[in-house]
Amino acid sequence: MHAGAPAAPRFVGAGLRSDEIADHAQLALQRLPTLATLMARSVDPLGYRHGLQALALPQPLSRRLGRLAAEHPDLYQHHLVVAIVADFLAAGLQFADTDRQALLLAALFHDAGLADLDAMAQVGDYSKAPLNLIDAHPAMAARLLRDCPDVPEATVIAVLQHHERPDGSGYPSRLAHDALQPLGQLLAIAEAAGSVLPHRRPLALLIWLRLVRPGFRTDAIDLLVRGLHGIVLPGYSRPSESRLLILSEQLGGQAALFDDWLAQREHLRALALPDFVIERLDRIYGMLAQLGIDPQRIELALDSVADDELVTQELLALVQEIDWQLGDLLRDIERQTSPQSNWPGWRLELEALVQRLRAARGERG
Repeated sequence: MHAGAPAAPRFVGAGLRSDEIADHAQLALQRLPTLATLMARSVDPLGYRHGLQALALPQPLSRRLGRLAAEHPDLYQHHLVVAIVADFLAAGLQFADTDRQALLLAALFHDAGLADLDAMAQVGDYSKAPLNLIDAHPAMAARLLRDCPDVPEATVIAVLQHHERPDGSGYPSRLAHDALQPLGQLLAIAEAAGSVLPHRRPLALLIWLRLVRPGFRTDAIDLLVRGLHGIVLPGYSRPSESRLLILSEQLGGQAALFDDWLAQREHLRALALPDFVIERLDRIYGMLAQLGIDPQRIELALDSVADDELVTQELLALVQEIDWQLGDLLRDIERQTSPQSNWPGWRLELEALVQRLRAARGERG
């Protein structure tokens, strides 16, 4: 580690000071080359650090963050990454300093409710927890903040809305468009980007951003695209034959889902499915078309992969991102077709669509 870098944090259950949180965020940044390069291109590269240092955390929140760092270090690291991305967005979009402070505070606690869900702690995997518990965590974190004096209401609202989406497919309140507040919109993007950024190379991130752009505040998405454009990390290599076989199977399953898509779409519209289902499938189909992939002739795309490493990398990233998007759509369909849902009774048609989505992801049964 170079001279002057902060020492590795020793997480304890006691409260964390603002300067300690800033040091931890700098360490998180240093561990992620893509994020470090993105922040170097920010209009205020050290703004996140100065903002964290300036936070005046009430003692209950300071202790809560210390306990989170000690007992849920991965979740704490996620909060730090989200805080950095959130400040990148707020600075680039010229938000006022007071709003940037409110957003940083929201980012530090937005998923704190997850740590309180015993079912999640037992399975050790948030993705396996019941959806009704997942849906509750924004309100739990917001209640934690609201119980503390001097926490801005904008911070509380941002936490409440960080999983809402403009198309109404989010949770917990399924708010849409004008009901979403600016800080909540930025935190939603920062949270989503902060979740995928540690696990994807820049090219895959750009593909992800192109896919999700209609579902978020577009000027913030475009800011991330500009920041990530042209970043190249070492370590790219041509996939092995076994990897290419996996690629062909995944792409084949996804292409089968969109075979004769225009006719499928009209049928789905006639069923009066919620708009977000068709809009997201349209988005994925459009991405395939934009890259010149004909669902009925995927062998042409696979032929190009064998001779061009850059195309190989982009196609691999695209297939992985489509798989993630299909999984996310399945979760939202499951959430909105729960027993509490008031959806119409076209169960057979919906189940057929779900089975096709699962088949496109290579799931069995």
